[in-house]
Amino acid sequence: MTLPLLPPPPPQTAPDTFRRPWRIALAIALVLSAAFAMAQVLYWAEPAIRSPLPWMRIYLLPQPPALKLTRTLLYTGWSIALLLTPVLYTAHRSGRRRVVRACRAAVLAVLLLPYTAMAVDALSGAPLTALLCLPTSGVALLIVHRAQLYVRLPARLTLLAFGWGALVGAGFAIVMTLWFAWYAGGYVMDFQHPRGSIRTLLALSALNADLFAELGKAAGVALLVLVFRRYAEGLIPGLVLGAAVGLGFNLTETVRYVAEIEPGQAAAQFWTRQVVGVLTVHSAFTALAGAGFGTALRATNRRERITAGASGLLAAFGGHFLLDTATPLLDRWRKDLFTGNEVLGVLLGVPLVTLLVTGPFVVLGVLLLRRGLRDQAAELRAALRYQTGAGRLAVTPVEGELLLSPRRRLLLELRVWRRDGTAGLRHLICLQQTQLRLLSTPLARQSDHVMALKGFSTAPQAHPAHPEQGVPS
Repeated sequence: MTLPLLPPPPPQTAPDTFRRPWRIALAIALVLSAAFAMAQVLYWAEPAIRSPLPWMRIYLLPQPPALKLTRTLLYTGWSIALLLTPVLYTAHRSGRRRVVRACRAAVLAVLLLPYTAMAVDALSGAPLTALLCLPTSGVALLIVHRAQLYVRLPARLTLLAFGWGALVGAGFAIVMTLWFAWYAGGYVMDFQHPRGSIRTLLALSALNADLFAELGKAAGVALLVLVFRRYAEGLIPGLVLGAAVGLGFNLTETVRYVAEIEPGQAAAQFWTRQVVGVLTVHSAFTALAGAGFGTALRATNRRERITAGASGLLAAFGGHFLLDTATPLLDRWRKDLFTGNEVLGVLLGVPLVTLLVTGPFVVLGVLLLRRGLRDQAAELRAALRYQTGAGRLAVTPVEGELLLSPRRRLLLELRVWRRDGTAGLRHLICLQQTQLRLLSTPLARQSDHVMALKGFSTAPQAHPAHPEQGVPS
């Protein structure tokens, strides 16, 4: 009697080429610290500002208290990191893993958390504005999370990415922008004849702001991808994490513009940033950087990793710089086009300008999302043939067809929610996501988890009489 041949096992992903994620994470934190240290050196070496013009006093204003606090916290953090270095080295040599992990976490915390001071100051200074921005940011975050039609990142990981963008990423960008404003005038401005150097200063200010904004956001995406690479490997997780970081950054930036920078145009700023630009500006740019990082995790050699990561970073920075340089020119055209009707110019002109500037980057992100979903579906389909061909109960053939149909799964979620409420819906989503993770990374503990969610204490050994058993009704 000839036994039927089982289909081949699902294609395996490339081996983890990041063998030392801790060192890479520390390198990312040190890059941010080095950027701030460079700004400090430039500030200390700044030429003395002497000008008879009264408006030049803006370069001699005292520093904000939050900026002074950030500098103090960073100096303290660098000292603590230096003190923890020998402790970490000794614990690593002696094999005390818990001490090693605690020291690593502490070093990253003292190097990164000081940047949150500026963001917390901006958000706490306008709490009502921050609360007003939360609904639109929450809806956008839900859309980004649900864009994962198959295997989804844990919701807490998406929220963590959002928090990085709102606190660390935005705080780092604010700090670097303010420091540049304090020292750049002494290097660039001709205070006897300032008009000729104002354009140079404005261009360098935009370049500085864009560079460090994208660097701060991309650092968070890279850290999350490395630390949670079990979940974040691939194009789709990178896109989602990048978009979530961009949404958090956009929230803090909106609060700053509404409350501090342009308080006289609060409604227009909210419409521009929290409605029109919530999914088309920072979220789109950082999503491209995240796509590069997620793809780099699956690369098989160093050249491919560098190419993927650098391409994402270049696309993010290029989009941000294009936005800041092209928007003022297009804004003049918008005002001329809607002369005499300012409200219509904001409601229609702002989306038109945003579409012209950021449209190509949004389209690129959507195309990458579509490509990633197709590849993910193909991998899951191959894994499903292997699971069902082996006669396992964790994923039956009927359940497999349901898992590979996002539309049917959505309809089933609505039915379960109407019948069993929120608790039943959470159980269904947990079961289906665990089954999808079992298909993507087949592990014994995931199979046991699936059987436990189905109501079995352990996975039975015999083949089922009816493969349809276990399908949620």
